[in-house]
Amino acid sequence: MITGLFPLAYAAVLTCLLLQAFRMMRTSPATQASASNDRTGLKTTHPELLDENGEVTSEELWAVRFSDEGVVLPEA
Repeated sequence: MITGLFPLAYAAVLTCLLLQAFRMMRTSPATQASASNDRTGLKTTHPELLDENGEVTSEELWAVRFSDEGVVLPEA
């Protein structure tokens, strides 16, 4: 008797999970509008890009890449 209920319970749980998954993936206009904005509503900048006055620095920025290729000379 109970073994006959397992396929029904499995199907019910699977249906509920699929419905929840589709609800989560559904996009709404409110979701699309809020996704383009920062969570604070302000433009944010990484602190290391700011100088001592809080302005974006005008210095040349360097990028460092670590690799196992041995010594790599910078490009001129």
